[in-house]
Amino acid sequence: MFRNTRSQGLLGLFAGGSLAALALPALAQTAAPAVPQPPATAQDSNVLDDIVVSARRREERLQDVPVAATVVGQSQVKQYNLTSVANIRIVAPEITLDRGFTGSATSISLRGVSSSAIDGGVEQSVLLDFDGMAISRGRILNDALFDVDSLTVLKGPQAVFFGKNSPGGVVSVRSINPGSSFEGYARVGYEFTSDNLQFETAAGGPINDRLGLRLALISSQSEGYIHNNDKTGVVDVVRSAASGSTFVPPAPDRLGAERKLALRGTVVYDNGEGFSANLKLLYSRYRGQGLQSFSEVMGCPAGRTQPQTVGGVLDPNGDCKLNDRSSQGWLAPEIIANWPQVNRHDNGKPYSSNDSFLPTLTLQYASDTFTLTSVTGYYDYDYISQGNADATSYSYFWSYSNEKNKSFYQEVRATSTLEGPLNFAFGGHYENNHRDLFVGAASGPAPRDPATGKYHSNDNQQGNRSDAWSVFGQVVYNITPKLELAGGARYTKQTNELDSFNSYVNPVIAASQLPVGKHVVGEKSQDNVSPEVTLTWRPSRALTVYGAYKTGFLAGGYSNPGTLSAITTIKTLSFDEETVKGGEVGIKSSLLDGRLTANVTGYRYEYEGLPLTSLIALNATTLTYVTQNAANTIAQGVEFETAYRGPDGWTLRATASYNDAHFDRFDRAQCYTGQTLAQGCLADPANGGRYQDLSGRAVYRAPKWIATTGFIKTFKVSDKFDATVNADLRYSSSYFTGLNLNPLSRQSGYVLLNAGVRLDSHDGWSASIIGRNLTNERYGTLGIDKPGGAGEVFTVAGEPRAVVLQLEKTF
Repeated sequence: MFRNTRSQGLLGLFAGGSLAALALPALAQTAAPAVPQPPATAQDSNVLDDIVVSARRREERLQDVPVAATVVGQSQVKQYNLTSVANIRIVAPEITLDRGFTGSATSISLRGVSSSAIDGGVEQSVLLDFDGMAISRGRILNDALFDVDSLTVLKGPQAVFFGKNSPGGVVSVRSINPGSSFEGYARVGYEFTSDNLQFETAAGGPINDRLGLRLALISSQSEGYIHNNDKTGVVDVVRSAASGSTFVPPAPDRLGAERKLALRGTVVYDNGEGFSANLKLLYSRYRGQGLQSFSEVMGCPAGRTQPQTVGGVLDPNGDCKLNDRSSQGWLAPEIIANWPQVNRHDNGKPYSSNDSFLPTLTLQYASDTFTLTSVTGYYDYDYISQGNADATSYSYFWSYSNEKNKSFYQEVRATSTLEGPLNFAFGGHYENNHRDLFVGAASGPAPRDPATGKYHSNDNQQGNRSDAWSVFGQVVYNITPKLELAGGARYTKQTNELDSFNSYVNPVIAASQLPVGKHVVGEKSQDNVSPEVTLTWRPSRALTVYGAYKTGFLAGGYSNPGTLSAITTIKTLSFDEETVKGGEVGIKSSLLDGRLTANVTGYRYEYEGLPLTSLIALNATTLTYVTQNAANTIAQGVEFETAYRGPDGWTLRATASYNDAHFDRFDRAQCYTGQTLAQGCLADPANGGRYQDLSGRAVYRAPKWIATTGFIKTFKVSDKFDATVNADLRYSSSYFTGLNLNPLSRQSGYVLLNAGVRLDSHDGWSASIIGRNLTNERYGTLGIDKPGGAGEVFTVAGEPRAVVLQLEKTF
């Protein structure tokens, strides 16, 4: 039933190249220009309205394309030292890409729309497109961001051209290709808050008149910016001596340390007669201290200044505020010694790693009337994370979550460039995913298992397989030279398979767990048609007005919880698809010969079945979570952005967005810990448990207002030196970090200041000071009720003040 995707990936790469080679003699008979160079970007273009995007899989000016989009160029990536995908929010305000706790590792939110990051079985509602390969999981965000040509954020559903996993939008990352002449750079930087030493270099150019090569590398070593208040460890007063733990040693003194090494090779071929090939090979190696090492307790119930763990025991080292400090214990050596899944990684210390391999092959043939494109990708990663899930010195809940994934992706599409009023684009895609999740926990005072010598609670394995294929098409009809009607649709069919089972359960909790040897197995298929239609009026080069109706689809699947309880069935693990429908209207304008742009977009989308995950306690020693579909979610609002490139090296920018994202109907949401009947937590006698009605309430992680303003000024210092100064402010209104809207998860509004100074010599040397979050605002991004607590909120905090000193040489 389950397939060998490694073989499929290698065969797919070979088959794609072989088919193109067989077709080449016939296709090459018609001479055509080579594949266009990568699009110009906002900071690299002398005229702002000449920025080019491929939002509809054909090159169009950003000001012409009827899609709400933000484009970030090489200069902006360099300007803010964006070597982490999480920092994209600096230059694309409406999106957040935040670390999670476990599960899929990262949660992506755009216009307030996001999927769960806690459950490893949930794919994201916002698609990641890396050099043409569509990726619906957040693991790749652990990889370094380097040698970037452009970042493009497409807002709202993008079903026709970007597939089944884009109901919330698309984030597209394009790396630099070799140019027409040899060039490169070497860059070294040091960030003071996290003691992060970083080196990045790239070089490339033509080998001959048809072949080009580029190699890029980045290496960084960070000591982490979270300080552990637990310095000496604590006497274990929450586990019994029979559990093997009488003393809990401390976790490392500094948390969040990371080591990154990534290499990319790019080979391009152009025969000069219309055919080109682009092969990119990415290898990334990441080592860290576990996802939980970036987390803090952001709030405790009234009257308390210290978080507590099971049994009402207060943490003597903990606090209840965001201050770059946490209190995290390790685990007793007796427990680690008999837990091979944990002790083989840095002797059981907080640990994470991710080894990724991502080759993508793009083949293209362009004639005078059409362009044929094939994209083949293979994504292989081996991910490990283990750490303290209790957020106290006592480490009452300790878990690991390891994952192995192999994904194969193939897309073929054709776009026409006819001179008449009618043009088209159509194609198809296939993908196969093979992912195995290994999860285990040491929860509570489990005694020594006499049969195995183990003290921990449980280990389980969850095998996930999926196949998806789709066909898509769009017809563009120019009713008049200034009025365009575009309509298209994508049909998608996806099949999911699951095989979940416990490989070990401690006898003391066996009654509450799925018996070892019993498998929960299931298979289901879903299909969908996602249409869209857009009417665009372009009375002049300076003005575009459009209205669009759009839909989207994200297939349902099977939950991958940390605990497989005794009542687990294929039905309890299953969640349904997410769909979206709605529309937007936009006006894009450019004035002053393209130096001033001003765009406004209004939108309203209704999401059915947004997959959201809640953490629950089965009993005093066992945690699990459930993924459910929120019935109706509305995202509606208005976005405005403007930019002006003035004389004497000035560039001014500003954005403002109002986003009302709320649960239209979500009447069976989880209560927050400690929530009373008076606070809206209702009993459910029929099914057991409790629930609250969040209908009409704001979606978590969705501030109503986001606004930015900033400037860049370049000026001549002397005959040999130029200088660039930049500064910008980003304001976010308040929002809830936790899905259950625990009042303690409410993040107040805040303002971030980013600024930098760069000195460039005319012989290729430059020196920079780059500042991010110079106001040192501490803010939560993604929160959950602290396991074992009394209502405390455990959150991933945003990056504190970061100051980077950087030296660069270009050649």
